[in-house]
Amino acid sequence: MKLRKALREKGVRYQVCRGDVFGHPDIVIKSVRIAIFCDSEFWHGYHFEENKSKIHSNLDYWIPKIERNIARDKEVNETLAKQGYLVLRYWGQQIEKDLDAVVDEIMAKIRVRQEILARKKSPFVRTTLVYIEQNHAYLMLYRNKKKNDLNEGKWVGVGGHLEDGESPVACMKREVFEETGLTVTSYRYLGKIYFLNSKYPAEVMYFYHVDGVTGQLIDCNEGVLRYIDIDEVYDLPMWDGDRIFMPLLQTHEPAFEMSLGYDGDKLLDVIGPVYPAKKKGKKQHGRKKR
Repeated sequence: MKLRKALREKGVRYQVCRGDVFGHPDIVIKSVRIAIFCDSEFWHGYHFEENKSKIHSNLDYWIPKIERNIARDKEVNETLAKQGYLVLRYWGQQIEKDLDAVVDEIMAKIRVRQEILARKKSPFVRTTLVYIEQNHAYLMLYRNKKKNDLNEGKWVGVGGHLEDGESPVACMKREVFEETGLTVTSYRYLGKIYFLNSKYPAEVMYFYHVDGVTGQLIDCNEGVLRYIDIDEVYDLPMWDGDRIFMPLLQTHEPAFEMSLGYDGDKLLDVIGPVYPAKKKGKKQHGRKKR
């Protein structure tokens, strides 16, 4: 109640214990997808490995129950994160003793997300981002040849800007052929990634996983192409957000949306992946073979 009152005084509009949000967070700020939990120390296992020795009665009941609560909290955190929520948890004593610091942290998180979502409403350029997988390796492009390249010095997938009147699929196939010399024969559309950087124009990337190609690799005029083992890819210099969305290449979830908020090279926040409900009568991209 103290935290809710403090947030109201800051002008924050929130809802309480929404049944349609997994885990029934104590406070939900739906506009920026923030879920806040106010956890009691006993029920949620504050420093439980240290403190469970202080429980002296009904051990067979309390210890398994609190351990289940801890496991449930972890499940809730992971599920909400997959739905695009930022999960914030505060202990009761933390709210009691340092309410101002808790409120300041929440307000800072709200501001960052508001800025990211505001950029999402601005005009954006449309591009494709493609990862070609062969023999447990991704075809990666080290960008080191193009002037004024925002990706300079980083390893990325292949792809590029949509031309006027061009569909994302047509762009994906054209860019793959132009940059690699390969012809796409099998692919899967994964979703849209919004690259929202204060230093660059807003960009939406149509994200593809390609697992079938024909032809031979050529020299790329934008950088160095190389197949990198999937287990080694994440050690390469790359955008921090890429390390978050690239594991989705190995999943088979519906098409998602993700927003990456940057200030230059610094990743400020990630909203998503969010899996929008399929619109009635609208076809989703699936696996295509030609």
